[in-house]
This record gives sequence, C-alpha cells and structure tokens, in this order.
Amino acid sequence: MRYAAKVAYDGSRFSGWQKQPGVTGETIQEHLERALLVLNKQDTKVVAAGRTDRGVHALGQVISFDTTSRWDPQKLRNALDANLPASIGIMAVAEVPEDFSARRSALWREYVYFAWKRHGCPPHIAPYVWRNAVPWDRDLLREMCSILKGRQNFSAFCRKADLPDNAERTILSSGVAGKGPLLRIRIRGESFLTNMIRIIVGSMDLVASGKRDISWFGSLLSGGERCQAGPTAPACGLFLVKAGYGISLWNDS
Repeated sequence: MRYAAKVAYDGSRFSGWQKQPGVTGETIQEHLERALLVLNKQDTKVVAAGRTDRGVHALGQVISFDTTSRWDPQKLRNALDANLPASIGIMAVAEVPEDFSARRSALWREYVYFAWKRHGCPPHIAPYVWRNAVPWDRDLLREMCSILKGRQNFSAFCRKADLPDNAERTILSSGVAGKGPLLRIRIRGESFLTNMIRIIVGSMDLVASGKRDISWFGSLLSGGERCQAGPTAPACGLFLVKAGYGISLWNDS
C-alpha cells in the first residue's frame, strides 16, 4: 500500500532533509525511515516533495512511502509520530494511488521566508526568523516579487557546486505581506534550485535596503553567475509550507 504524509519539522536540529554520504549530523529522511522500519519490519524508502537544506524548516512537507499491509491512516499517523523525535511531527496521513510520488507528482512547492525588521525580537520566534533590523522599502519588495514571476534563468540564484545544465525555473506566484516588524516573503514555483530562495531573499535585501537598484535585481534573472547575486540569507527564516498536487490528499479545513 502507498501512503502520503504531511510532515512538519524544526530544521535547525538537522543536516537537511536528504541522507547522503559525507553529511555530518542526522537528517529528517533518516528519522522517518527508521520509524518506518519499526512499523513496516523492513527498509522503507521515503520520497519528499522538496529536499530542504540544513537548517530549513517545514510546516507542510509531503512524503510518500509504501507499507507491506494496509493501515488506517489515523493509526498510521499516530504510530509514526510515536517513533519520531519531538522536532518532527506527522500532521496527516492519507492512502494514495500506487503511482503517486511526493516528488514527481507535485505540481508546485510553496515556501515562506520570515524576517524580523526591528531590534529586539520575542525569544519564542527568534530562532525562526532572519533578525535583520535594516529598514526595507516594501514597495521595492513587491516590485521584485512581481519581477520573479514566470519562467526565467535562475543560475545566479543557485549554489555554484549544484548548478544544473538547465537553470530555468518557473515561479507561479510571489508576494510580500506582514504587519509591524514581521515580514513574510512567499514564493510558489514548480521547482527550485539549491539555495535559490535564500539567495533571492539575500539579493532582495540589498535592493530593499538601498544598496543596489532594482534594475540590477532584474538583470540577474537573465542568467549569470552566483557571484553576481547577493548573499545567501540565513536558513533559519525559511519554511516549506505546502506542495500542490492534482488530487486532494487531506482535508486542510
């Protein structure tokens, strides 16, 4: 049987989503596969909608996996949750078609980046925002969000070591919102390059704080090299919030 699960996690405690040779520290994928080994009595591969980097969080990561027998989805959710650390939570589980893949079946992924724009930050949210007190021009932020939309070459917004042959990606929507010092930059795209959103936010910071002009930001979307874009914003402010599919997986009401 194949199941999908919605997973939330505190990424600050892990070396990213994906287990791979040479990575120090534990990954979210390792913990989930260990839990499924207990329940499924055999090695079970977990596929994710997005491979979040070290320190990046999730509210709505989607995974898919197979089991050797049918489970009631709520009982499977409870059993998985009981075998995971407190920093990983299973929010929902659903039975899905045998050809469903959390990665290949995803039509889009949506991320939100949180920035705290004031000196002094409430301690309960401080680990999950970029504490950047330099004032930002919000009109410029909105203009940059508009510029991002569509299919463009994002090679300047990818970690150099991971740049693919084709760096074109499609951004479906992008926007900025928030009241007071807490700002949210939301970006929904079909797929993303390594560090892409964090480099976009780091580049936005330069423009919104008056260090570069918006034409520079627009020029980066025609290709280019990583060294031409801004710095990589901290991982602590980035959340994978949801992934979209052609079917409804669970009731989010």
